[in-house]
Amino acid sequence: MSLSWLPWPTRRLHTAVQSETTWGYVIYRTTYTPESDTAFPRVVDLLDSYIKHGLYSECTSSQNNTSRHTDPTPYHEIWARHNSVIMNDRAKFNGASADTIQTHFKSWSRVQEKQGNSTAYRMCMVIDERSLQGLLNFPPPGEDSDEKQIHPIQYVTVIETSSDSDDEYDSFMGG
Repeated sequence: MSLSWLPWPTRRLHTAVQSETTWGYVIYRTTYTPESDTAFPRVVDLLDSYIKHGLYSECTSSQNNTSRHTDPTPYHEIWARHNSVIMNDRAKFNGASADTIQTHFKSWSRVQEKQGNSTAYRMCMVIDERSLQGLLNFPPPGEDSDEKQIHPIQYVTVIETSSDSDDEYDSFMGG
């Protein structure tokens, strides 16, 4: 089945998940308080729901455009392979700086490549106390009447392993 109708980044991600085990963002937790112990999993779920919403919004917009294919199967196949990698080690990451996270992430990424895992790890997210507080009462996708005005990624620090990549796929999909 030809997937030429898919937008290029989505088509590339679909091809990648056919041979890779999973795709998704690496998320570092750098705040460890009693409140964060319960809030952090909720925030990760919220971020995942926005990632899923973004993916399926593309599918929905295709379905609304009658000149394009409307088969949601590739989107289901992509989402089935989504898995955020959570870095949740109080001893290593409690209060860690962006430089510390970047150093760890680069090292971890190289190990993944050597083990034959995805070589597309180019960025990670950091949930610190500021991010956690900003996202605690953030609405799920679709519930805010003015979604274009706010987006959860505005509340998350993103750290890249290198700034020389202009690859839209790597920077958007985290895979």
